Amino acid sequence: MFADPSKATAGPKPRGIDPAVFRQVGRLVMRVHKEEGIKLPTDAVLDEQADAYNALLARAEDPSDTDELMALLAWLEARLKKRLRAAAEEPGTGKRQA
Repeated sequence: MFADPSKATAGPKPRGIDPAVFRQVGRLVMRVHKEEGIKLPTDAVLDEQADAYNALLARAEDPSDTDELMALLAWLEARLKKRLRAAAEEPGTGKRQA
């Protein structure tokens, strides 16, 4: 009548944030925005960092592999620069400059 909790299947364990990779992504976001002459408010920096980190995880074959994630930072940088430059060329369609 009552389910035995020890026999329940938990499903996939949620993946936590890799702090080292998250810091590197944050540094990358800040540097690229600075190079492009864009100053972001603190909340926007955190949003950009989270979006970039999620894009990195989505791109990786094995999102739990720190070495693979670090190797993909160059891809992430190119993607971010391309997006920022496209937004600057078409005002009103992307990030606005401060």
